[in-house]
Amino acid sequence: MDRTRDRRPHRPGRIPRSSRGVALIAVLWVVLLLSVIAGSLLMLTRTELGLSRNLVLSARAEALAEGGIHLAIYELLTPGSTIRTQAGGSQWQVEMEAGLLDISVADVTGRIDLNAAPPAMLAGLLTAAGLDLAEAEALADRIADWRDPDDNVRPNGAEQADYAGYQPPIRVGNGPFLSADEILRIPGVTAQLWEGIADAVTVYSRRPGINPMHAPKAALRALPGVDDATADAIIATRSETDPDGSQQRAVAEIAGMLPAEARRYLTGGPSTIYAIRARAELPEGAIYILEAIIEMTPAGDPPWLVHEWRAGTPPSN
Repeated sequence: MDRTRDRRPHRPGRIPRSSRGVALIAVLWVVLLLSVIAGSLLMLTRTELGLSRNLVLSARAEALAEGGIHLAIYELLTPGSTIRTQAGGSQWQVEMEAGLLDISVADVTGRIDLNAAPPAMLAGLLTAAGLDLAEAEALADRIADWRDPDDNVRPNGAEQADYAGYQPPIRVGNGPFLSADEILRIPGVTAQLWEGIADAVTVYSRRPGINPMHAPKAALRALPGVDDATADAIIATRSETDPDGSQQRAVAEIAGMLPAEARRYLTGGPSTIYAIRARAELPEGAIYILEAIIEMTPAGDPPWLVHEWRAGTPPSN
């Protein structure tokens, strides 16, 4: 009997059975790879759409906040407006279809000028912000040494030689602060400390003292002998007006609340420079804060001058 294996001729175009499983696995891998690529593209598209939406909302909120700044400038220029004389500053809210605006305007004469205030007043501000007396006096002297043009070191201060070895290197200003937040360059002025004093300091009042009719509570607490209760009483009193619309009685009452050592740090009369803050919130939830320092120049063209214009940050909780 012929036991020779039957060798049937291979039919053209027919895939051997042993190769069919390999082809199926390859097809499945290709399908899986295409699915991963499609999913990645879909996710990337969604991310880009989300980023684009956020950019559009941010631009809208910024434009609304800018409108709030210009609305405040318009009010400052309007004859008869009380916004310039309102004690403690002015705050109001504007609701519109585009979103919600919170606007505040403050006369900078109520703030402590970092370039003009004596070290004792700076120390009072820092003490009220939470530093102990020794730390506050040392930091106040460092601020004073930073702004003066000489190299003479105050008792607790520091000049260029005292900052040797700091990394990154520190270069003393030896000149006036150009903006209030420049004091963050001085060692010891932390972000937390700055947050506590930011609304109480300026470089634009150019006065050695403060106007108590416009001062925030933190600036009032910097005055010698003024505690929380006295500061609150001053704030409550300055909202009172005389029958003729003036505040002469309130001014006299406030002066009577202050000890003699505090009264020597007082100045009077408004300025033409204002700190304006506009917070815009869109219906979609986007928020943008804009801060500006504006000097009114009615005879100019335009009738105002911008000293600072910057994005603000919301207060931390």
